[in-house]
Amino acid sequence: MTAPTLSIYPRTVDELMPEARALVARLGTVPSRNRIKTELRVGGPKADAIIDRLTRPPVDPDPTPTGTTPTPDAADVPPVDLDPHPDVDPPAPGTAPDGTEVPEVVSGQAAPAADPGSNITTTPTAGRPSGRGWAYVGVILGGVVSIAANVAHTYLPKSPDGAPAGWVPDPGWSPSPLAVALSVFWPVALFVTVEILTRIPWGNGASSVFARVAGVLPVAVVAAVVSYRHLSGLLAHFGEDPLTIAIGPLAVDGLMVMASAALLVTSRRSRT
Repeated sequence: MTAPTLSIYPRTVDELMPEARALVARLGTVPSRNRIKTELRVGGPKADAIIDRLTRPPVDPDPTPTGTTPTPDAADVPPVDLDPHPDVDPPAPGTAPDGTEVPEVVSGQAAPAADPGSNITTTPTAGRPSGRGWAYVGVILGGVVSIAANVAHTYLPKSPDGAPAGWVPDPGWSPSPLAVALSVFWPVALFVTVEILTRIPWGNGASSVFARVAGVLPVAVVAAVVSYRHLSGLLAHFGEDPLTIAIGPLAVDGLMVMASAALLVTSRRSRT
């Protein structure tokens, strides 16, 4: 069957129903909304009205009680041409003059104006950059720089108490392996405690608050202070100015802490 062509006077739902029933007989089932729109050349609202007619259960042909006057269905009222400008092409069926779809009233019900299509997938956050990649970069960068700076600080020779001016360390001196291991421990301990504080689902009871305040939080503070002193000592050894020595370490460990918090926020958002 050849699809009908559009005229300047759009056909009503009643005029389209014979072709819709013929399409049902040809397919053996009620066609989809998109199939009706394609075959009958109608918009979304009329396609919804046709599907409603095709799937509507049969009713009593004379449901009006005796002595009452039947009310005509809005779909049975013949269309009235109210176009004051017959020489201007009217908009396409089911659309406003600006080209947007508008709902059509059928049998007293407003048909939906949006066309969701045959396959609907709910992805509320699709296409939205979460920033998790940059958060991972911040965690890795802050952790690597903090560990490297803490290790480098252990290789700075320290003059013994009462050393004369111009003291020079032994050329064969090197830090002990334990000092190097401890220098790695402080930034790692800071990262782990931040993860525990943010990712563990702590309760609101007094025991949970006490565990965080009296247990985990002091570990994070001590690790942050020791790591800060190592980084500031390294900056002072290389002759940086006092302001850089004071605030520079905050950028290193602070980057790691903020990136960890960003990972937590984006993880919760993706779950909701």
